[in-house]
Amino acid sequence: MKYTKIFIKNRVLFIMFFLLVFLTNCSNYQYKNATKRYYAELSASEKEELLAEHNKWRAKVGVSALKWSYEMEKLAIDWAYKLSRTYGCRMMHRSSNYGENIFWANYPVTAKYVVDYWAEERFNYDYLSDSCKPGKVCGHYTQIVWKDTREIGCGRALCQGGEEIWVCNYNPAGNIKGKKPY
Repeated sequence: MKYTKIFIKNRVLFIMFFLLVFLTNCSNYQYKNATKRYYAELSASEKEELLAEHNKWRAKVGVSALKWSYEMEKLAIDWAYKLSRTYGCRMMHRSSNYGENIFWANYPVTAKYVVDYWAEERFNYDYLSDSCKPGKVCGHYTQIVWKDTREIGCGRALCQGGEEIWVCNYNPAGNIKGKKPY
């Protein structure tokens, strides 16, 4: 009788332990897969292309080349992921001491496409008045060519519907009122 109670008690403990381990591993598996599904790490060639495309546009206005910053990259990745998971993939800027460009697409795009899309705003920017044309946007372009900016880092995330959201952060920030970009 004494051994039967011990056997039953040990068996119950074993089952509880097994369930605890099993359920913990299941939830970790689901979390890891959810993270992989929404986080779309940029390849080394995509990072190089982002940097090269930014520097191409900067060279056209005679400002110095940017360098890749892993600190800016981490901020960009974190924000892209948060936008994809928490804000329904809406393009929202966060308050920060860094510059930021955000891009959204409902189809796969290249790094070159993203930067060129922002750079198209150059047609909306009037250097003499240091302003955008009425009703137009030009701040993405002016951030790209901001002469005091030295570093860039970018990240990308996938939204629930498969859309992509790209974020680039810039240090120091551009688009300072009363200052021209170059």
